[in-house]
Amino acid sequence: MQSIESALGESVDIKPKSVLHILSSLNIGGAERFVIDLAIEQRQSLKLNSSILSFGEQDDVLVAECIKNNIPVHFVEGSRSEKIQTFKRVINEFDILHFHSPFTLLFTCYSPMLCRRKTVVYTRHGAEPFNQLKWRVMHKITQFIVNQITFVSNEGQAVFGKVNNWQNKPQSVVDNGILIPQENHQKPLNEQQAKIKLGSVARMVPLKNQICLLRAVALMPEALANKFEIHFFGDGPCEELLKSAAAESSLSKNVHFHGMLVDRENIYKHIDVMVVTSEMEGLSIAILEAMARHIPVLATNVGGNPKLVQSDVTGQLFNYDDDTKLSRLLTEIAEAPQLIEKWGNEAYQLVVQNYSLETVAQKYMKLYLAD
Repeated sequence: MQSIESALGESVDIKPKSVLHILSSLNIGGAERFVIDLAIEQRQSLKLNSSILSFGEQDDVLVAECIKNNIPVHFVEGSRSEKIQTFKRVINEFDILHFHSPFTLLFTCYSPMLCRRKTVVYTRHGAEPFNQLKWRVMHKITQFIVNQITFVSNEGQAVFGKVNNWQNKPQSVVDNGILIPQENHQKPLNEQQAKIKLGSVARMVPLKNQICLLRAVALMPEALANKFEIHFFGDGPCEELLKSAAAESSLSKNVHFHGMLVDRENIYKHIDVMVVTSEMEGLSIAILEAMARHIPVLATNVGGNPKLVQSDVTGQLFNYDDDTKLSRLLTEIAEAPQLIEKWGNEAYQLVVQNYSLETVAQKYMKLYLAD
């Protein structure tokens, strides 16, 4: 709680304001995970009345996580006119509106005067340009409504700046953060462990390009390839393509599809090394979560990945869709598995020292209270 000096020179507490986080849905995704964790931290540490407004369904998988953590959730449903009325009614109850996607920000155009009486923060979680006419017009209008815009990576800020003329709008890069697990979840590999477990945690969409991982392992000599298991967590339109590719290769017995899981500990216990093959990333929550569990990362050299994955320190970087380079990196790990523990320990230290959710929550609080 902040304090100010009264006219009598006494310290007077400023009552924490209420904040509404506005999301497209509460399906599993990095941004959605982050917002829930941020709301938990704001409610517990900052005593902020933090709630969520979702344009998704009431049975979205992360709704249960909100309920379990006592985060109030409001839903925007029905026809467009009903959605607009619900949106206006709910936002009227809050001082700060924190939008986490272009789709949700679009609704400020239906009630600009009401929104301008609030503090409006707009966070761009990815680096997608959204350069279609609809989104360019929307951003042209909403620049007069938004008070602060934040990005989770420098690349996201640069991409947005090329498409939209918001140079005079206060903007900053605020790194994502995570709740740091209390225990050391990663056990050193031992000689009895049959396989090194590679993990991919992402929606199965073209942007994530998980097929690159399958191709990379297939390029390895069979004896080395058989040292690995591949564990996919997620679902999406590319799932059948990945399953077909795995089934048609010699890797099939070592590839496991787990679907979309909510329990993070049940995900990361299956992973020794995280592999991220995306074409674009912001500051990946999945990478942060893995590193916080002493799991090193092999990732594409895009977006915010290089801030987290420091070559030969916390993992290794490779160019997008370069299955040959990824195959060489996996060969290095197969031949020197002790690197997993070494890089994993460095990864853990990096996250603990720089990406705690407490620090991120304080940064957003300063933005909420800014003039």
